[in-house]
Amino acid sequence: MAGASAMPALSSEAKPQWQVPAGWQPTQGGAFLVAKFLISGTDSEQAAVNVSAAGGDLLANVNRWRRQLGLAPLADNQLPQAVSSLDLPEGKATVVDMTSDAANNGLKTRLVAAVVPHGQQTWFYKLMGGESLVAQQKDAFLKFVQSAKYPE
Repeated sequence: MAGASAMPALSSEAKPQWQVPAGWQPTQGGAFLVAKFLISGTDSEQAAVNVSAAGGDLLANVNRWRRQLGLAPLADNQLPQAVSSLDLPEGKATVVDMTSDAANNGLKTRLVAAVVPHGQQTWFYKLMGGESLVAQQKDAFLKFVQSAKYPE
């Protein structure tokens, strides 16, 4: 991730508290993840929600996510058309929603991400998986992001 530095592991007291939607199964995350949830749909369709606190500018992160979907990177002047905002109790999040044209196991892949600046930290929430399951889970995902209560 461009501009990112290694972040120390967060203690449980430093992690946000969320209202986790029904059907989301917590699972072990990777080195940079604060939390990870798996979602199962019909026809073996799956999606994952990753939460991390990291660095890097918005364009660098959007382009990293686009590469994960096999999409071409955006130029600086294309970014405003590719994002929207989400109202939060303490401000606004930037939301990105994109779908790949390339099929993954016969299914298109969709990614919805929210970038939440909070104090000195930036929180990254990413829902990624089969297009129809992500479409079904998008509202629950956005409510999950809005429910986050960050430690002071």
